[in-house]
Amino acid sequence: MRDRNWTVRGSAHPLRDRWISVRADECAAPSGAVIAPYYVLEFPDFVHVLAIDADDRVVLVRQYRHGLRGMSLELPGGMMDPGETDVLAAAARELREETGFTGGSLTHVTTLSPEPARYDNRLHLVRATGITAGAASPEPTEDIEVLRVPRAEAVRLALTGAIAHAGHVGLMLIGLNAG
Repeated sequence: MRDRNWTVRGSAHPLRDRWISVRADECAAPSGAVIAPYYVLEFPDFVHVLAIDADDRVVLVRQYRHGLRGMSLELPGGMMDPGETDVLAAAARELREETGFTGGSLTHVTTLSPEPARYDNRLHLVRATGITAGAASPEPTEDIEVLRVPRAEAVRLALTGAIAHAGHVGLMLIGLNAG
C-alpha cells in the first residue's frame, strides 16, 4: 500500500496559551497538492470516567459550558495536567475533584481521537467501580452538580440527546458495553 501521509513543509503557531494552541501547517499531499495553511488545534490529552457506584448507578456531572451557552450533562473528567502520563491517576484525580468519589477499581477502557482531522490530542476512557462517595473539590470556575442514574437511564439520556456532548455519548456507550 502506498504512503498516503502528507508531508509537513513548515509550521507556525498564530495562537498559543494555556488552554489552546493553534498550529498552521504547510502540507503537501502525496499527489503534490499543497494545503496551506492547514490548522491543527493542539490540546492536552483528556481523561473521562465512567464511574459506577455500589448501587450500579452511573455518576454524571451537570455544569455550565460556555460554548453551548448552557448546562451540559457529562461524564466526569477533564484535561490531563502538563507532564501527567498516568491515565488512571489522572482519572482518579478528576473523579475526586469533580464528584468526590474515590477508591475502587479503575480500568483503562480505550483511547480515541476526539477529532482526527483537526485535533492532535487523545481522549482516554477509564471505568471506575467500587467507588466511595466523598466531598468534591472542584476548581473555582466549576459549579458542578453530581447525579447518579441507573444504567438504563444513562443509556436513555445518551440516546435521546439529553447528553449533548457527542464524545461523551460515544464514550458512555462504549464503557457500558465493554464489560
